[in-house]
Amino acid sequence: MLDFIIYFVGFIVVSIGFVTFFGAPYVPTLKKQVQDVMKIYPLSEHDVFVDVGSGDGVVLRAAADRGAHAVGYELGPWLWLISRYLCRKYPNTTIHFGSFWRKDLPSDTTVVYTFLNGKFMPKLERKLQAHADEHGKKISFITYGFKIEDRDAKKQQGPMYLYVFEPQLQA
Repeated sequence: MLDFIIYFVGFIVVSIGFVTFFGAPYVPTLKKQVQDVMKIYPLSEHDVFVDVGSGDGVVLRAAADRGAHAVGYELGPWLWLISRYLCRKYPNTTIHFGSFWRKDLPSDTTVVYTFLNGKFMPKLERKLQAHADEHGKKISFITYGFKIEDRDAKKQQGPMYLYVFEPQLQA
């Protein structure tokens, strides 16, 4: 029985830890941090809020409470299951299991939030700009703790930075 417990715990640790190669490790979002996210961009029922690496869904639930359609992407199977369970009473939430990098944002996305390792910011910046260009509308981007190099934040609330991606005219 002890061998089973050791293997099971090892499996959980490995399955949670492997996501750090694709983004950031799971760190629970504290109530103050959720408040900072909601202060930096006032959500409404007209918003589609996307959380990249949605973890246990705490930020998704806060966005849904404000009327936004909340969409999460989670790579960790255990966190995805926990998030699905905790968000079950929120009909305006959708949580996808898998890599955000291989998925398209919903076409009507207005806000994207992430706590992502800084080395992935250039890749995310390109993806958000491409989405804004393709759909011809701006996207607000909230990042926790990591700035985007060579781009000015429109606003800062605690460790949160707000950036806006405007569609660029195609030549």
